[in-house]
Amino acid sequence: MKTLYIDTHLFDIDIILFENKRIIARKTVENERYNSIYLVSSLKEVCPDKEFDEIVVINGPGSFTGVRLGVTIAKTLAYTLNKPIKTLSYFDLMNYSSDDSNHIFAISDGNGYYIGEYDQHLLVKDYYYLNNNEYNIFKESNIIETDVVVDFNKVLEQLESVDSVNPHLVKPIYIKLIGVEK
Repeated sequence: MKTLYIDTHLFDIDIILFENKRIIARKTVENERYNSIYLVSSLKEVCPDKEFDEIVVINGPGSFTGVRLGVTIAKTLAYTLNKPIKTLSYFDLMNYSSDDSNHIFAISDGNGYYIGEYDQHLLVKDYYYLNNNEYNIFKESNIIETDVVVDFNKVLEQLESVDSVNPHLVKPIYIKLIGVEK
């Protein structure tokens, strides 16, 4: 079984092709300003023959444009190639990679932090966003994990219990209001 993994939730691109729970190809583009320029070529590099059985896309939270880019490409591939698609939040990856069951995870975008709270490996409330000042106050009374190394072995184990969805129903996780919404 081959799984194509697409993650563009923040500043980096991470495209991985797994086969039988092993990484067989990977392309990471770090901290580029215009991810749209690199995403399609990265996909072609990792999976030139378009041979995979399913797609996993990180649907947020993160950069509006980054999340939208990855989700749109993943949905398009799933629909046009008739492949199943699964979504995970980046917090799910952090949670699956962690050994402890109770966590508050944070992802920084430079202006603030996206927050995900888990208990017994289950999300306890909707994700939310704190600006840097709010986050500094919040972290005084909470233990927060920001630098979790993703353990893809654990993620792939958990992925077996994640259901595929209709590509048309895949939705990005937008938490922070964009300029036009403010």
